[in-house]
Amino acid sequence: MSSMKVKIVHVLCEGQTEQGFVEAVLRPYLQAHGITGIKSVLLTTNKKQNTRGGMLSYIQVKTDVDLLLHIHQDSDYESHVFTTMFDYYALPNDFPGYADAATIHDPYLRVESLENYFKTDIKDSRFIPYIQLHEFEALLFCGIDHLKQLYPNSIKGCQQLSRDLVQTGNPELIDDGLNTAPSKRIIRAIEGERHTLYRYNKPATGKAVTKEIGIDTLRSKCPHFDKWIQNLIDTVRNVIP
Repeated sequence: MSSMKVKIVHVLCEGQTEQGFVEAVLRPYLQAHGITGIKSVLLTTNKKQNTRGGMLSYIQVKTDVDLLLHIHQDSDYESHVFTTMFDYYALPNDFPGYADAATIHDPYLRVESLENYFKTDIKDSRFIPYIQLHEFEALLFCGIDHLKQLYPNSIKGCQQLSRDLVQTGNPELIDDGLNTAPSKRIIRAIEGERHTLYRYNKPATGKAVTKEIGIDTLRSKCPHFDKWIQNLIDTVRNVIP
């Protein structure tokens, strides 16, 4: 009976861009690795107004995670794993371990420290926190040519993105400065300095480009992202009977 359990991964997403990625790109990939169900949930922004998407504080995050854990209990028929897809860029400073992480120079060690504090605070073995270095749009740097195809007038801007990528070494190391974060660079490349070329559609572009790139390529170029995907697969295979 236990071998017939439905295995479900719940992904709490910061915004619509992440949710689009989970639905269109991550879901079929994990299903191909034997994970039956993948469900995306948008972070609650305002419960009274029933609005979702966007992170304002850690309390908001913890409330949603605790609710998911409470609602979805393991049974003879279902087993659940929970994860997140949040950006390190503009992460609220009330996040567990934020001050300690800020003292760590290496970006990989810094984000892993935050994830460890996060996991400790949630106190549930089924929970696998994930915080994207430095934000979702870093993944798009794995397929700059696909951006060119979507936005043909952005060739010069995309050439600059390619130079940015060479300078940093890998997409996850593109910094989180106010004007130099991955999304800011991409918007500038597509819209131009005066934002007159296109109206950049962040969720649609994120989904379309990462779908073209494919998760195997994303994993090969983004070590922290790769570690998360492998952790999800291993947890479902090894912990869930």
